[in-house]
This record gives sequence, structure tokens and C-alpha cells, in this order.
Amino acid sequence: MSSTPLPSPSAALAALAREVRRLLSRFLHVRHFRKGALLWREGESSGMLVAIRTGRVKIYRLLPTGRAVTLFLFGPDDVFGFLPFLDGGTYPAYAQAIEDVEAEVMPRTALLQALRAEPDLAATLIALLGQRLRVAFDLIQGMATPGVRARVAAALLPLLPEGAAPAAPILIELPVTAQEFAGAIGVAPETLSRVLKSLTSEGILARQGARRYRVLDRAALERAADPPLD
Repeated sequence: MSSTPLPSPSAALAALAREVRRLLSRFLHVRHFRKGALLWREGESSGMLVAIRTGRVKIYRLLPTGRAVTLFLFGPDDVFGFLPFLDGGTYPAYAQAIEDVEAEVMPRTALLQALRAEPDLAATLIALLGQRLRVAFDLIQGMATPGVRARVAAALLPLLPEGAAPAAPILIELPVTAQEFAGAIGVAPETLSRVLKSLTSEGILARQGARRYRVLDRAALERAADPPLD
């Protein structure tokens, strides 16, 4: 008897985020953040649940040396920022807009009201956190296991602009430094550099400057992101 395959972590996250937004639709209001703006700082207890419409936000921590380490990159349709509302603690990291961002947000008081009004919301938020934890475990494993080429290619695909013609060369730009991008997708910086050079030598990408690449063969990039199983 065959079993129904489980959705991929990214598909599960997307489905849960959509459900959270549906349950919270009457509590959310639109807010804009300029590139470089901090949504909150590590250690703060006040903040907001954020559902991104456009733009990107990075979640990072500062090491004792002062160096920033990117933990997550969030983009359109992602929902985040509600952990302190659930456990009563503070934010464990900084959140910064790395592009101009339009988002739907709600403060802690509104979320508490929504939790009372929507019985299914708490379970959905917990499931969303659970999926994020699974993704974090996958990122940790990815630092020490093969398959990094597929991981890098898969991380580049969301950078493609919507509506771009499949056959046309497309310019993409890493939203953060290569070191931060590598950390966010769970690979070592030198591994990211090696994979990007490989994709370039194969004619899939062409380097256009710091953090900028032209995608010459989108179909090949998609194949690299989802290689056939042996």
C-alpha cells in the first residue's frame, strides 16, 4: 500500500502562512518599511507579527565580535515575528528590511485578541513554528552533507522577477552579502562560491559584478535545483 507523500517544507510553510493570513485578515493593517529600517532589535519584547506583501527582510544576530550572522531571509507571503507573543520572551534576533517592504502587520495586543476570536489560529501558528524548526534542522544538516549544488540553485530561483520570460536572460542580485546568503541557506561561504563558479562555467549564470548574476539558462538552473534521484 502506498502512502501519500508529505509536502516539501517550503510547500508546507507556504500553505500554513496562507492559512495564518486568512485567519488574521480582519486584524491586519498595511505598513511600509524603507530599505535598511529595523523592524525590531534583539532583546526587545514589543514588536509585531509581519506578513510580507513585497520586499525582503533579513533576520540576523550580532556576534560578540560585532559581525552580523544572517539566520533567515523572508520574502513575499512569509509570516513571522510572533514568537515573543507565544512564549512571552524577547526577540532572539534583529529584523531589518533589505529592500523597501510593504507588509500586513499586527501588534501583540491584536494577536491576543485574534487568538481568542479564532480557535484554529494557535494550532496553525504552532504548526508554522514547527515547520520553521524542521527547515532549520535541514539547514544545519545541509552544512555537512552533499547536495549543496541543488540547495544553492533552489535559493537562487526565488530571486527571479515575477513575469520574466522563461527564455530571456534575467538579472538577479543576492539580497545580502555572499557570506550572509550562504549562512541563510545552510552552506559554507566557500561552498557557495564554488557552486556559483560551477554554474557560471557551465553557462547557466554569468557574473555581472558584486552579488549580481545574469541567468542565461533558466531551465538548467531549475534542473540543478531539482536533480533527478539516482
